[in-house]
Amino acid sequence: MPAILPAARRPFPASRLLASLLVLLAMLAASLPARAEYWTVASEDHFPPYNYSFNGNRTGIDTEIVNALLKELNVTPVHRPLSWSEVVQSMDENTADIGFQFIASPTRFAQYNMIGPFRTGTTVFMVRKDSTITFDRLEDLTPYRIGVVDGFSYAADFDAATYLDKVASSSNVVNFRRLILGRVDVIIGDLHVLNYMAKQDGRLKDVRVLPKPVGLIPRYIALPKARKDKADRLQAAFVKLRDNGTLTRILDGWLAE
Repeated sequence: MPAILPAARRPFPASRLLASLLVLLAMLAASLPARAEYWTVASEDHFPPYNYSFNGNRTGIDTEIVNALLKELNVTPVHRPLSWSEVVQSMDENTADIGFQFIASPTRFAQYNMIGPFRTGTTVFMVRKDSTITFDRLEDLTPYRIGVVDGFSYAADFDAATYLDKVASSSNVVNFRRLILGRVDVIIGDLHVLNYMAKQDGRLKDVRVLPKPVGLIPRYIALPKARKDKADRLQAAFVKLRDNGTLTRILDGWLAE
């Protein structure tokens, strides 16, 4: 009759040992933090109140919307403030994951993965307070110098109006100051951006917005064509946050201030 070993001395079956090790490894893997994921985010350096820097941090309406979308994906944004032409270049050359805020056009839908629209902006003309300029049709502005930002798209009919005297500048800030100094007669831009510039310069009382908007312009987030997988993930996050009201709450929180 074979001897019976005490329990403490019985050999541990190899299969049970392997199973225990696998369980232990699974528990260890589950306890480790997920590998962090970072996306580079290109946006115009100074486009308040939509995107700008404050106390060393990127902020603004559109910045907060993009951050919320990336948070939904457990992605950490790495913001890159650039000139607008550099934002476009980063999409064309596939050197950033996402860029904002783009205006829709057949060309841009062909060039990039476009997510949105995540908001709609109102494009307007601004003149000096004492100006007699009125606007019903674009042809009404033929005699005047119109300040635009180099590389910006505004509205399809305005962009195509080659008969207008468009004076290009490097930024909305330069545009606004040219208007105040009389170097241009009219400037075009987003309603909230132009009003923000006027308030920042303490010149809100010296300008007025022409009553008729140039257009209501939907804004999009762009990703290079090569980043289709990321675009699909971002699109899913966009649909979720749009449908649950998160994007509306962000917009209302900023524009109510």
